Amino acid sequence: MIERLQAGSSFLLLLIALLVGASPVQADELDHLRSKGKAVIGVKADYPPWGFRDPEGRLIGMEIDLANDLGRRLGVPVEIVAVQSANRLEALRQGQIDILIATTGDSASRRRIVGMVEPHYYASGVNILASRTLQLMSWEQMKGAPICAKQGTYFNKAIARRYDLDLRIFKETRQAKLALKDRRCIGFLFDDSAIAADLLTPEWQAYTMPLPTLDETGWAVGLRQVAMGGPLERLVSDAVADWHRSGLLLELEAKWGIKQTAFLASMNRLWSARDADGNAVCRRGADGSFPAECRPTRLETQQTTVRTPGQLEKWVKSLGLNLTILYDPYDREQFLRGLGNTILLALGCIVLSVTIGIVGAWLLGLRFAPVRWLATAYVEFFRYTPPLVQLYFFFFGIGAMMPLVQASNGVETPLLGGFTWAVIALGVYAGASNTVIFRTGIDAVPRDIHDSTEALGYSPLKAYALIILPLALRNCLAALNANLVNIVKATGLASAIAVPELLYVTNQIWPEEGNTVEMMNVLLITFFLLVSVLVYAMHRLERRLRIPGAA
Repeated sequence: MIERLQAGSSFLLLLIALLVGASPVQADELDHLRSKGKAVIGVKADYPPWGFRDPEGRLIGMEIDLANDLGRRLGVPVEIVAVQSANRLEALRQGQIDILIATTGDSASRRRIVGMVEPHYYASGVNILASRTLQLMSWEQMKGAPICAKQGTYFNKAIARRYDLDLRIFKETRQAKLALKDRRCIGFLFDDSAIAADLLTPEWQAYTMPLPTLDETGWAVGLRQVAMGGPLERLVSDAVADWHRSGLLLELEAKWGIKQTAFLASMNRLWSARDADGNAVCRRGADGSFPAECRPTRLETQQTTVRTPGQLEKWVKSLGLNLTILYDPYDREQFLRGLGNTILLALGCIVLSVTIGIVGAWLLGLRFAPVRWLATAYVEFFRYTPPLVQLYFFFFGIGAMMPLVQASNGVETPLLGGFTWAVIALGVYAGASNTVIFRTGIDAVPRDIHDSTEALGYSPLKAYALIILPLALRNCLAALNANLVNIVKATGLASAIAVPELLYVTNQIWPEEGNTVEMMNVLLITFFLLVSVLVYAMHRLERRLRIPGAA
């Protein structure tokens, strides 16, 4: 068994080596930036007022101002690039951007992926945006309750574990907020400073931030790890120090309508302080670093308990792999949950789509023209529109009109949840193609057989169910197999509406653990195995249905 695991892991190790080898190490990242003539700085585009787009589509906000100031200090033009919470660390690590100023909370796990510059330039905590009508008083009240969240934020895993939250994680902030308004969740778990900014707008006057803020964490400028300890880190660190000392950060808070934070006020006093000789208290010492008291480290810690690595973890890491789903209880539980949901989702979509295909093919063959027209319209509409658009249509469109039901905890939520809508949307989408597939199989049944069923006195429906459909299935099984394989692969689309299937849980694990290569390979192999099981089952069915004596 160990030998087989070691053999399988060598492919992953090769991919890791190729990725590492693809990024040449720069001896001096600052010289590298200046030699290429620009600095690419990643910022957020969905996080007002720190980073967002104006009506003309230009990126503006507090962090964009900081990026431009940093470019001036670097002495090179700045190219501002929008990044997302889910991909910002990978974009930096892979060299797609040079510097990251994107509301990035500093954490021990993130320091294993990229370099975090001290001092921190901002700090915030975790809270929820919730309707005033809920009257929430404590975090413990939300145990097991559905909570919307944004993919890639540092606090999702820690807060979910601590308070046993049922997180519904969306890729985009606007999707999570829309789900909150549609009562898909009772609150939106997010950065308290961003929530405070939202509450100042008319759109969110019916909402509040009711709970005590948790886990205040510093925001750090991110660099590639190869730059840490070099001239680029020193320049960026000096820039952040000057932002505090000069009061620039306080000025930008006021400019962008952000309520002044105690963190920035205290850092401004600290960095402006002088000793008895008139020298700055916060200045670099003989070792080249600022005093520890001038760069208070506010690190978010992922682990709530100390865990001693087991033999499996030690062995896996000795191979150079970071497969946390094998030894981290939380990640393993989430992955197995995603696997189970993917299997259930695939089965639900297969059953629904095949049922629709059988019924639809029957309707297309009726002599009553209006019914045929309706069936044809359904087939054309759902075959020629993207499945993701259909998924959004059902979940955010029709789902918003569904009646509310009261859960056991007293919270009102829509009658149908994301999983059910995913089965409906993907099943209806695949059902349109299955309708055509079954109809093609029916048309291939010789006309003499149709006539024979009439001569034997079978009703049209009885003839279809007992004679025509079984023969048609033999004719179209190969095409049906291909369509069912596609629908199993399409289950990953359900992650767009926060259904916790395989793609969804994988996208929650790798941004925090930095194991992109490992998790993408695990995802690929898992889907390959799932599809292989389906193909094997369909081939067995094909052999079982083969007409004796047929080639």
